[in-house]
Amino acid sequence: MKRMGYETKKKWYGFSFVLPWLIGCSLFFVSPLIQTFRYAFQSLQASPTGFTATHVGWANFENLFFKDADFLPALVTSLGELVQVPLILVYSLFFAVLIKDKFPGRTFMRAVAFMPVIIGSGVLMQILKEDVFSSGVRGGSANTYLFNAGSIAEVMAAMGLGQGITNFVNDIINRVFDLTWRSGVQIMLFLAGLHSVPDYLYEASSLEGAGSFAQFWKVTLPMLTPMILLNTIYSVVDMMNDYSNAIIQRMYSTMFELVKFGYASAMSVVYFLVIMVVLGLVALMISRFVIYQE
Repeated sequence: MKRMGYETKKKWYGFSFVLPWLIGCSLFFVSPLIQTFRYAFQSLQASPTGFTATHVGWANFENLFFKDADFLPALVTSLGELVQVPLILVYSLFFAVLIKDKFPGRTFMRAVAFMPVIIGSGVLMQILKEDVFSSGVRGGSANTYLFNAGSIAEVMAAMGLGQGITNFVNDIINRVFDLTWRSGVQIMLFLAGLHSVPDYLYEASSLEGAGSFAQFWKVTLPMLTPMILLNTIYSVVDMMNDYSNAIIQRMYSTMFELVKFGYASAMSVVYFLVIMVVLGLVALMISRFVIYQE
């Protein structure tokens, strides 16, 4: 029997790591996705035995684009949240560079950076999301944040500052908390990318007279372009599926408050396709600048 070569072994090792995700995706994602596409062309009515489906064709999509006056503005608002993605990337890269090398308190700073990831994967984060999400739906707010600087706003109002200035400062503070909370995974990925940059590149650039600033722009940043692409895609998906997203809130209220499962499914299908287009454009634009190590 012919023995497998080294490259073939590497491919099978990689496939073995991806296999659990493929199984989970097939069982828990593909089937619900297909069902959602089916529901988008149906009208579902609750009955004592379950749901009764009536085929309505493209009626749900026609209502979305030509009769629903709130869907397109909510979609634009959701897409507008993507302006935070460059801020998340810059903040994550800056923080990863700070905690890469050894210094007193580095372990604590790494724990602080990774804390959102740890909490975000547990029961506590689910409770926080449901509380903030339900508050936003009940209050009809277009933007909801995990943390709110309400006390600071009250102090500024007591100082006699105008409502416009108070709202502006309050919104910045809220977004700083939100930005920090969203950057945990990106910091981890950038930190892994920084440690994967070969030391000989820095040694060679130092011999050529390059300083730390030049090394960052000519060595570190080009070698991090694969991680920049990965973090950009992750951040877009994370922003588009966040509990504070206007479309997510609208789908939630349509499905569970108005009990319009078919209409909510059509909304989710359109939103899914929009996200895929955005991801395709992002990958197309950034992949041209990605540099892979040979």
